[in-house]
Amino acid sequence: MANITFSALAAILVVLSTIATIVLVNLALRLFSGASLPSNLPWVGTKGQDNACARAKANLASIGNLNGLLDEGYRKYSKSNQTYVLPYLLNGPQVIIPNSQIRWLLEQPDSVLNQEKVNRQFLEADHTFFHANLVDSPVHPEVIKHQLTKKVDTFVFDIVEEVNLCLEENWGLDTEEWREVEVYDTMLILIARLSTRVLVGLPLCRNPDFLKACSEFIRKVALAAAAISVFPGFLKPLIAPIFTLYDRIQYHRCSRFILPTIHARLGRLRNPESEEKLYSPLPNDYIEWAIDHALAKSVVNPLELDPRVIACRFSVLSFAAIQSSVITLTNTLFDLAASPDCAISLSSMHDEVAREIAFASPSRPWSKASLSHMTCVDSSLRESLRLNGFIERGIMKMVVAPEGVTLPDGSHIPYGTKVGVSGYSIHHDEAVYPDANKYHAFRFAREDSGGSERKEPQALVNTSEKFLGFSHGSHACPGRFFAANQLKITLAHIALLYEIEPIPERPVNKWFFGHIAPPMHETLRVRRRKA
Repeated sequence: MANITFSALAAILVVLSTIATIVLVNLALRLFSGASLPSNLPWVGTKGQDNACARAKANLASIGNLNGLLDEGYRKYSKSNQTYVLPYLLNGPQVIIPNSQIRWLLEQPDSVLNQEKVNRQFLEADHTFFHANLVDSPVHPEVIKHQLTKKVDTFVFDIVEEVNLCLEENWGLDTEEWREVEVYDTMLILIARLSTRVLVGLPLCRNPDFLKACSEFIRKVALAAAAISVFPGFLKPLIAPIFTLYDRIQYHRCSRFILPTIHARLGRLRNPESEEKLYSPLPNDYIEWAIDHALAKSVVNPLELDPRVIACRFSVLSFAAIQSSVITLTNTLFDLAASPDCAISLSSMHDEVAREIAFASPSRPWSKASLSHMTCVDSSLRESLRLNGFIERGIMKMVVAPEGVTLPDGSHIPYGTKVGVSGYSIHHDEAVYPDANKYHAFRFAREDSGGSERKEPQALVNTSEKFLGFSHGSHACPGRFFAANQLKITLAHIALLYEIEPIPERPVNKWFFGHIAPPMHETLRVRRRKA
């Protein structure tokens, strides 16, 4: 028995040591590789040296100093209208083109340069999205565009109700004493409830166990993706289940709540009910949208009606709807609190919200029209997304043409190379945004055009070659209209109902490769305004 145990242990050690050796060799190849890129393209961080050791040092620098490499590359090359190579240890180097070539980048067809490929690689989606990978579009972009975006105004009452309840429960009603709140955690609870109120409705959106599962699912996908990415492709299917175990547990917890509803809805298709029930209004939620979308196709894909796929698509969509909005709100509140104009900014937003509600129809005070006039609230969010976005890339695409692609400067880059521009770099360019490294809450609401006329306010959802918070072009984030609606309603309520105590210094955001995390555990002091 002892011999069998020893043999099994020895075999396990051999397997583990073999895997470790493969990983180390894989990383070493990445460190020193030139990725078959043309020699005329300079690598940032190599101090002008064109050799494998210099590239290895630059790749290592990308682990903890990616923003420094971006600053150096933008200053030395992009500002001189030159293309450069950004070392990126996890997923391979990126070819960063100058801003003048953005239009060329956007004009390339998906069969030549593909943005979705980069998004999937960035999150290791083939291994982190589970059953959703059984279909081509795990996040269900058609449903986002044709249902969630078009019906966004119909959910305003539900969102307003949840915002009020969440703020009362988590920020309190005390108008005398300041209350210390954990910003990220309270915004996570709030946004999770808003998103699930829209996607699945009551009563699930107020079930704490369901909310926890939705909030936690692939919340730390950046860490799991980073761990998976260090392995060569042939080992990823074997290793990924280890790093995604926690997320798989959360997915199964979440699916336990919604699978019965999915089965019931699909059952109605197979077993039509009485005429009275058949013609009763159908629920206006994600499950119904997913089923309707699948049935609307000329050729129905049975996988799109697989309950597991619908449930996992819901989980992935919840992650997309929740996490980016939580990060943006957390950043905005800290940006406002640390601003020298904190009190003035909050007072201006308070007055703006109160005015628009007073002018709106009594039956619909939070209509799409009234929200569109809250330009100070909108600008505060847009400015925070500019200064403190949650990812560094703006537009990044992968070369999928087998023969590669030739850049406008004549450089030919091979299949599989990532090429694009950095949103972080453009957003921090003093020539584009004066005083670019400071937060000016109303930069986009009251921006002078340099003459006697003023520019129109620039809305949060509007993308451009200078504002890449939601990317830009045909692949700009399709959910930004829904996200902006939630963000504006939430910040408007905070400005209307609460005071925020100014802080002397903003906590720093932490970079993890291309991901940028907000202050996760820091607190602010808030107090309910007197009526």
